Amino acid sequence: MKYLSGHLAGFRDWFAYGVILFGMLGLPGLAPAQALRSQTIALETGWNAVYLEVDPPVSDPSSLFAGTPVGVVASHVSANRGAQFVLNPAADLLSSYGWSIWYAPERPDAFLTTLHSIYGGKPYLMFSATNVTLEISGSTVPERVSWTPDAYNFVGFSVSQPGAPTFDQFFGGSQALHHNKIYRLVNGTWRQTLKPAEESMRSGEAFWIYCDGRTDYTGPLQVSTRPVSGVNLSSHGGSVITFRNHTAYPLAFFVEHLTDPASPIPISTPMRVLDQETGEMATRSVHFDAGYFRQEFPALEAGMAISWPLSLRLQDAGPGERYSLLKVTTEMGTITYIPVTASRDDL
Repeated sequence: MKYLSGHLAGFRDWFAYGVILFGMLGLPGLAPAQALRSQTIALETGWNAVYLEVDPPVSDPSSLFAGTPVGVVASHVSANRGAQFVLNPAADLLSSYGWSIWYAPERPDAFLTTLHSIYGGKPYLMFSATNVTLEISGSTVPERVSWTPDAYNFVGFSVSQPGAPTFDQFFGGSQALHHNKIYRLVNGTWRQTLKPAEESMRSGEAFWIYCDGRTDYTGPLQVSTRPVSGVNLSSHGGSVITFRNHTAYPLAFFVEHLTDPASPIPISTPMRVLDQETGEMATRSVHFDAGYFRQEFPALEAGMAISWPLSLRLQDAGPGERYSLLKVTTEMGTITYIPVTASRDDL
């Protein structure tokens, strides 16, 4: 029987020659997992616009920022009444509708605190008394923006650093967001990005962008899972990841499996392949390393989508529940993290 082998090289060939019968799907976003990762946040003296990617185990800001020079954190909670950003964050945020604020306990205005929890997947204004680099660990949260139409939205996205896309590249696939009505914080003041094709986005940066109408845009490469909670692998079934290219040109990307070496997760991809001798379809599996692996994907054509089915390799899976992450990086410099939960629940 002549069928494609289960090696990684064969997997790349399957993509390249279209042997895999992938469905053209469009699925909702991702959900958080229990796998932890760390985010590095470099704060300058004064106000900083920060996009917090991870959901810290300790949500209380007084505990989270204890021992740091961070004295004020503000979260924009609503744009429904047309409230927009204040030109200078140093102004009294309490006078602007839509802001919830935390003040460090040692400050005389601490009694004015209205922000009592810090969550990942959200943008914040942070005031630091000195330059400082924070390392915040937490679980992965979905980058699922609920865009408020016809208003400025305070947002952020995961991107490579260095190698991040320009604003024009990132938002080029959305009619509602492809413009220069973008403001980023520069020396404590919001300044318009007049040439989005010449300014790159930054990792961990939050900014204001006007949403002209309605959209559910999440980036050049939409990454979604079935089920929506992420990749769930067990003896009873697997998951499907769908990649959709929202740009006007081919877009290549690769996926890395990030896992604790002490708790490997053996992942396989069941595929329907053509037996060239019999002309019939057969199911074969591509086996990936149970620890770290990196899988390159060929360029996905503009407007097209492919789905990638995953399953747990039961014969190599250990007992109990284990967690890891799949990191999707495009050649444009966008990043998406997908939580993985694996359970050998038949033992």
